[in-house]
Amino acid sequence: MSSQGRPGDSPLSVYRSPDPAAVLRLAESHGMDAAVGRYFWLSRGAVEKLVQHGREIRRGQMGQPIPPRGKRRTTTAEAEAHGIAEVLRLGSVHRAAKATGLSHSLLRTLLVERGIPVPRLSTEERRQAVLAGQARAAAAAETPNATERNAA
Repeated sequence: MSSQGRPGDSPLSVYRSPDPAAVLRLAESHGMDAAVGRYFWLSRGAVEKLVQHGREIRRGQMGQPIPPRGKRRTTTAEAEAHGIAEVLRLGSVHRAAKATGLSHSLLRTLLVERGIPVPRLSTEERRQAVLAGQARAAAAAETPNATERNAA
């Protein structure tokens, strides 16, 4: 067996992804800088993710619940279901966000979690929406006083 590897192999291919529990032990005993130095082929962010994953594994082994990532949702299940229904009815996440008051990103997250493809406007629908928006902007720009000045 050759020790040179296959042609085209990266020199970094000899490094394995470290065990998250081992990375956590090193970070806790010697600090994050030591862990980053030990696993030099990984970015600092990658080492931090491994430490976090090690913490999650340890919590699971100890029987502690794993806390949810990010901020907790304040919406109810009914509001989320209504938001999904509006997305499907209106055919657009943006339109549903305006109609329901839920954020665009929350609606996209809900769709992804449920395995529903994010609806996209067709080219014709997009063109009509842009033209309607331009017409609304032009109408809002015209004030009654400006119309009277132009007529005089």
